Amino acid sequence: MTSTSSTRKVADSGDSGEFERQRIPADKQLSGTYFLGAYAGEHVAGTEFVIGASLVALGVSTSDLIWGLLIGNLLAVLSWAWVCSPIATRSRMTIYWYLERLAGKHFSTVYNLLNGLIFAVVSGAMVTVSASAFRVMTDIPPQTAWYPQSVSFVMLALFVGAITVWMTVKGFKLIANFSTVCSPWMATMFLASGVITVPVLLHTGQLDGITSLNGVLDTFVWTGTTPDGSAGISVWVIAAWAWGANLPMHLGMSDMSILRFARKSSYGYFSAAGMYIGHFMAWICAGLMGATAALMAKSSLIEMDPGGVAFRILGAMGLIAVVVAGWTTSIPSLYRAGLAFQAVFDRFSRVQVTVATGAATTVIACFPFVFTQWLNVLSYFIMLIAPVGAIIAAEHFLLPRLGIRPFWREQHGLATNLPAFASWGLGVAVGIMLLSLHVIHLFTLFIPVWLVSFLGYPLLCRLAGAAKGNDTREPYEAAYGPVLKRGSTEPLPTGYQPVNRRNPWYAIAVVCLLAILGIAAWGGVTDNAVAHLETFQSLIILPTLLYFIAATMWMKGRRKPRSRLGRSTSPLASGAD
Repeated sequence: MTSTSSTRKVADSGDSGEFERQRIPADKQLSGTYFLGAYAGEHVAGTEFVIGASLVALGVSTSDLIWGLLIGNLLAVLSWAWVCSPIATRSRMTIYWYLERLAGKHFSTVYNLLNGLIFAVVSGAMVTVSASAFRVMTDIPPQTAWYPQSVSFVMLALFVGAITVWMTVKGFKLIANFSTVCSPWMATMFLASGVITVPVLLHTGQLDGITSLNGVLDTFVWTGTTPDGSAGISVWVIAAWAWGANLPMHLGMSDMSILRFARKSSYGYFSAAGMYIGHFMAWICAGLMGATAALMAKSSLIEMDPGGVAFRILGAMGLIAVVVAGWTTSIPSLYRAGLAFQAVFDRFSRVQVTVATGAATTVIACFPFVFTQWLNVLSYFIMLIAPVGAIIAAEHFLLPRLGIRPFWREQHGLATNLPAFASWGLGVAVGIMLLSLHVIHLFTLFIPVWLVSFLGYPLLCRLAGAAKGNDTREPYEAAYGPVLKRGSTEPLPTGYQPVNRRNPWYAIAVVCLLAILGIAAWGGVTDNAVAHLETFQSLIILPTLLYFIAATMWMKGRRKPRSRLGRSTSPLASGAD
């Protein structure tokens, strides 16, 4: 999940620092190339290690997983393209400014507090993931309970958390650039883990008389039953999870802050790059990696942490992958949490608020329940945030059809939009009721919650007299202003730097990534795939080191973006997932 404050990575206005309270002018709108790269890199991060393994433990079958992820990720893409992107490109506003105009300062304050809490927990969970990699290099046992089982682990989590806070405060730009370097390597490592584990699973299956790939996957990976033998989740629950995992970004509207820079509304379809690389390929490969690691360790997957899993399959490079994946998520999440809280406690500086938030986040990281129960924790947060996006969607799509212009609160001179507060409360109340009655799976709960707020808000607006005294102009122009179109010439945004594929460092980096995949694929044609796994772990060290050198040199050789592109153009500056 990830990217409520993603606007901070894209642009600024020169004087004030960002277009926080301005519509994006025509000459600052970005082409589709930026969004394709941003979404492709944003959704391969630390959460993929946790979610991929969790889906295995939840007992989904192989066919249900494949179809569920295909359907759910498609619904997520359509949510970006049909709901979030049209609002973003018509209004050209951040979600923060939009909410303040829609419902008033009190509403946006509550939202910022909840938003900050969510990202603080995300950051804490990913600190725990990074700490699990460092744990492997010590004699600290895996931390799989809801509470810390080792004083040494607490000290380790505090140490990793302290580094995370320091880098967030002092080195965010450097980390954002480093994330850009790491993103292609992370995707390659996920894919390589899937490629290298399939021959190992096939070899293991042959020992038990199982010769088909489907049979091996159904027996050892996605078995259709949980570790305790109970029935697993269905294809529709998987589809709902894949759809709702990023709900805060699409139906929750936080990606308005990114897509307001999009030249065309259709750029919302580019989210498919993130969904099918990160939330399809990476989740499947993480599941293969987790199941194979548990099989080799003769242990249950629920008794292993991300560091232990990655080390079993990818060796030392797996530990680096876990650390990097954790940090590229925890640092931007902490950064966004600090921004959200600082908007509420504005008498303190961003650094002061970030340090205080980081201290709390580090304490959270000491309790592994945050990542061991990650899917459940995230589902509760999604339930709380879903009504906000539904209210924005109803304000834009439904109110004009009922004769009510968007931002009617402003026109009526009201300090607070009471129907918005009531709709938020109504949606959450329905979610709590359904949860208590056990009539719907937690992963699907966001659907009725979102729909109740989406349909309830316009009705409450009508009852509150929102249709009275409306502006007679076209409703969107009256609320947002005229459409900001480019002229006949379309200059590149200031500071834009396309990928220079003729740079020799770029070519070396690509060759290194292909070499890693080639070494992994080699295991499929060897006589002993299990023995090749150790060879693979050794052979990928050199191309990995060369990749980081080449990618870093390539980045240094690029023309430095001028200040008008803001803090960072890194897709991972917003965090992943």
